Amino acid sequence: MRLTPRLAAPRGGVGRLAIQVGIAFALAMAAVGMIAFSAADAWVSSRIDASLRHHTAKYLAPLDGHLVTDVELVERIGDWQRRKVLSERTYLLFDRQGRRLAGRLDLAPPAPGLSDVRFYGGGRASQTGRALATRTPDGSLLVIVQHSEAAENLHALLPSVVLLISLVAVIMGVTATLLFARLTANRLLETQSAADAIAAGDLSRRIPTDRLDGMFAVQAHSLNRMLDRMEELVSAQQLFSSNLAHELRTPLTRLRTLLAQGDSGRPVPLERAERECAAIIAIFDALLRLAEIETGRLPRVMAPLSLRPLLEDVADTMEPVLADHGGRLEVGRLDDVTITGDADLLNQLLVNLLENVATHTPAGTSARLSLERDEAGALITIRDDGPGLGPGDHHRLLRPFERGAAAGDVRGSGLGLAIAQAIVRFHRGRLDLGDAAPGLEVRVQIPANDPLSAVVPAGPAAA
Repeated sequence: MRLTPRLAAPRGGVGRLAIQVGIAFALAMAAVGMIAFSAADAWVSSRIDASLRHHTAKYLAPLDGHLVTDVELVERIGDWQRRKVLSERTYLLFDRQGRRLAGRLDLAPPAPGLSDVRFYGGGRASQTGRALATRTPDGSLLVIVQHSEAAENLHALLPSVVLLISLVAVIMGVTATLLFARLTANRLLETQSAADAIAAGDLSRRIPTDRLDGMFAVQAHSLNRMLDRMEELVSAQQLFSSNLAHELRTPLTRLRTLLAQGDSGRPVPLERAERECAAIIAIFDALLRLAEIETGRLPRVMAPLSLRPLLEDVADTMEPVLADHGGRLEVGRLDDVTITGDADLLNQLLVNLLENVATHTPAGTSARLSLERDEAGALITIRDDGPGLGPGDHHRLLRPFERGAAAGDVRGSGLGLAIAQAIVRFHRGRLDLGDAAPGLEVRVQIPANDPLSAVVPAGPAAA
């Protein structure tokens, strides 16, 4: 037989995540740098414009109650030039024809208002600046030029700054991502080790949670709960297979013994052989029924169902069965409760539970059947006055092929309560076995679909 080779587990590495996060971090930092540069540039420009307006207002301010004249402006500009050899600002005055009256900057008259200008001055190459041109009371044009060296330097630094920020961001992003990936890998290493051990067959292995926190701890607890459930299912499957083999071995051995009598020349008791075959078939029928219910493969006839008439019919049917056993069946409180369910399955549920009383309890054991409506839905209770169950049997007997100590030599497959449990789960309900002191109490809780106010209590009646 050719075996399919196992694929090697992928090895851990940096992967695309670190690269992607590093690039994203670099782009984000570059964007931050551009935004910061734009904000700085806008701030510098606003400060330059404010300075130009301030000095224009200062120069055009009235003197001794009269408006400033061009002659006075020429004197002011000349005085400024004598006192300020080096300055970021330059003052010019043009007449109506555009001829320069004052100022030593080689600049053509700009349009009134704020504008960016290019000029030559100071023996340097072409320079740029910010200018504010304003009409004087005499109609001339006062121009104040602010040399924008700060803005020029800022623009010159932009490519270098953005490149440097991008490089630093790439290094920081990749480093941070590698560190995060390493820390994450270390935290997930124990999860991987546990998964490998479970894949190798160690279902008892669990993920340690003492050194985990946050999302890692939540994930580890969820995985451990899943592993607990998986171990329960595997154990139940192993126990199921073992019990099935045990249950089939006894009737098959008896059947083989009967058939061997025919080989030795003795007549085969056909009734006994047929009884053993029927026992084997009954086990498989019960198993198929259990599988159909648990997997939902059987046709669903789910419809609104009033439980009170159903329980009354079951009581009429099973009362003679318990009477033949020497006991009696009493019907207690029966509320009017409507659920959504399958009438045939619920009928089988109740019949199985009452047959257990007639089959697995001493002669003379009586039972009481009741139906109540509570906040959780419909509560069906079957309570008998038999010997009850031993400690630890209440949960064990709900598993397939489990039988109580009082069953003795009574024939049975050990599937009755397992099928009852499956039917209750099929109806989204719950089945519990409790101590009735004395006797056993079986409680079946099924969600109801009628309002609580619709409950109409009925008095007890004897069947």
